[in-house]
Amino acid sequence: MAKRIDVQAAFAVYMAAIFVCLFLAAAELILRAQQLYGPIYNLDFEAYAITQPSDILNHVPDANNNLSPYGIHKRYNSLGMREYSSLKQPDICENPRKILFFGDSFMDGYDDAHTIPSLLTEYFAKDGVCMDPYNAGMSSYSPAIFVPQARLLVPKIMPEYVVVDIDETDFFDDNFRYKDLISRDENGNNVGVRASPGAKQMMPEINSIRSSSLFVVRLFKVATGTYAKLLNSVKTDQTVSPIFELSRLSPELAREKFRNELAFFQRNIAELISVFRENNIPSERIVFIRHPHLQHISNEEGPLWNDVIYEAVREVATKNGVRIYDSKADLRSVFGDHPEKYYFKKDMHFNFEGMKAYSAAVGKFLLGVL
Repeated sequence: MAKRIDVQAAFAVYMAAIFVCLFLAAAELILRAQQLYGPIYNLDFEAYAITQPSDILNHVPDANNNLSPYGIHKRYNSLGMREYSSLKQPDICENPRKILFFGDSFMDGYDDAHTIPSLLTEYFAKDGVCMDPYNAGMSSYSPAIFVPQARLLVPKIMPEYVVVDIDETDFFDDNFRYKDLISRDENGNNVGVRASPGAKQMMPEINSIRSSSLFVVRLFKVATGTYAKLLNSVKTDQTVSPIFELSRLSPELAREKFRNELAFFQRNIAELISVFRENNIPSERIVFIRHPHLQHISNEEGPLWNDVIYEAVREVATKNGVRIYDSKADLRSVFGDHPEKYYFKKDMHFNFEGMKAYSAAVGKFLLGVL
């Protein structure tokens, strides 16, 4: 009788083990499927894993993990700039124009064929102009970071021209993400934007999670680790200012409410121009460009956004004799009655057609500069 009970117990344990294995296997398949087609809950953490904390540029591309959140492979060199496998150039490429591009995710772009510098290179090639592009764009970079980035890159690259793309998100990043992280020398110059303490703590945790090949193990680590707590520590306090609050206000109210923040933003841009000049780049070879968001062109989701950010940049550029180009009017003409077709759905970025249109507009302006 005891032997029979032992067999039944062993069988029950065996069946329980099989059930647990089947459950874990099913959970693994479900987690991988949702990751592939969603994700509903992201367990790959590409948006964090592709960068590493930096006390000079806040965050820099991870040269060992050149993969974007959309599964698009990117390559960055040791200076944190995009590397392109091939670019269309004229048959005879003489005296290439060396141009250094600054910007955020709009400039960083996607695969090799879909970035502003690569599309501009293709656009110039049609006119027989050869361009040597240096793409220093990186997600969430802004003028506060452009300043130490320019101090680092310009002396090493020695570009003939610099092109800086600035938009609404840069105002927010400067004031509500990086302002308190700026390191200054004895003369008050911006020499670096430190990484947030939370980001430094979080990266080892993320690397530990990603080291597990099984997604059920990753989920367990998330549930039992400190990732969620650390994530909250690096998130911007949205109660300070929603990212596009200024853009939604009337111009008068926006300038009044954010007077100090606009002044800080403009000081960063002025310092950036001074860094270019210190490195012997003439004012006429410094170009600021502006891309509109969908809400600058379409009012389907509410009132049109104001142009206060662009006007703040233009004021500094004009004062310093620097060129500036606003693509809004040209793109409005190209986009016609359906501007939404040129942006990714539920995303602030241009889709591929929008990028081509923007690059063509900028290219036409830059050809006049060159």
